[in-house]
Amino acid sequence: MNARPAAKASSRLAAFAIAACICLHGIPGSSGKAYASPDDEIERSQRKLAIISSYNLPIAEVSGLARTRSSLAEAGKNSGRMDLYAVGDSGYEMVRFRIGNAGNGPDVQVHDVAHILGRHANNASQWEAVAMDGRESVCMLSETHAEISCLDTGLQRVKALFSLDVSTIARLDSAWKEQPNSRGEGMLLMKKGHVLVLKEKKPSMLIEFGPEGDAPMGYASDTFLAPDEAFAGLAGSSGEPVYRANRSAEPAPRALVALKAWEFSDRLHELAPDASEITLAPDGRVYLLSQEGAMLIRLEKTLKPGENKVGMEHGAYWRLPDGMDKAEGLVIDDGMHPWVGIDIKQTNRLNLFRLSPLSGNAP
Repeated sequence: MNARPAAKASSRLAAFAIAACICLHGIPGSSGKAYASPDDEIERSQRKLAIISSYNLPIAEVSGLARTRSSLAEAGKNSGRMDLYAVGDSGYEMVRFRIGNAGNGPDVQVHDVAHILGRHANNASQWEAVAMDGRESVCMLSETHAEISCLDTGLQRVKALFSLDVSTIARLDSAWKEQPNSRGEGMLLMKKGHVLVLKEKKPSMLIEFGPEGDAPMGYASDTFLAPDEAFAGLAGSSGEPVYRANRSAEPAPRALVALKAWEFSDRLHELAPDASEITLAPDGRVYLLSQEGAMLIRLEKTLKPGENKVGMEHGAYWRLPDGMDKAEGLVIDDGMHPWVGIDIKQTNRLNLFRLSPLSGNAP
């Protein structure tokens, strides 16, 4: 006699539970939570970077920044100091930007190095990255030309030229040919004459280049150059520089071959749909800048040659300030303040920004 009412009551309870579940999960942006807790809001605000100061680099379309290695060697002594080189992809002009910690204005010098490299000044360099060693050398990566040009830091002579050969990795070779404008966007010099190159997209990758026959190293704290260390790729087998000032002919390009390529992990790709720059920070970690994602991300601490994907440290990401479009260049100072350069055509507008320091999730 009581079975039917009990069944009805049970059905009503089940329907209520399902409705409650639908209600809870149907809230937009709730991710299973009925509301955003104060801690969630605080975490989001801490991850949003703010502009501290703004500067002008008088070149068009800033695409790469590199901090001088001497300033890295003095880390901690001049926390407000910045000494960097900047390049753009539309020409062969380079900017040396220096500012102290005494509140004075920056010292900004512009050098056109087209004639040093034997190029026409009106042609586009397609430089997307710049990197430095600790022994007076600065190297620029040309995306579509797939080559690296190295000069002395006085920007007076060519020290070496390298071509990038990706034919050793089939999937990379195919993507390289199909998307010439999605090649190298960032670069870090490594030990043993190796170079870590950031591929922009389709797909985004880290690629390690080195002399043919070398084994890939991946990266860790001991694979990048020390602050006073020279890039080994600039020396021949005898240890002498490949190019010296008393030679009239510029050096012949030497090939660096792709030794290993790592695609982005799913989570990294979610936050960084493209890749604009990588930099080595004073904390010894590698940081990635994504223009489309408007994000700055700390990558995993070590990347092994046997792995196939590069990931990020859990929770270690920061959002760029609103309206900071076309973020292309990145360095990080001793106080862990990111400096971001943006790609705009106007040479008289603010295009270099010092941001609030990276906080939280410290290594």
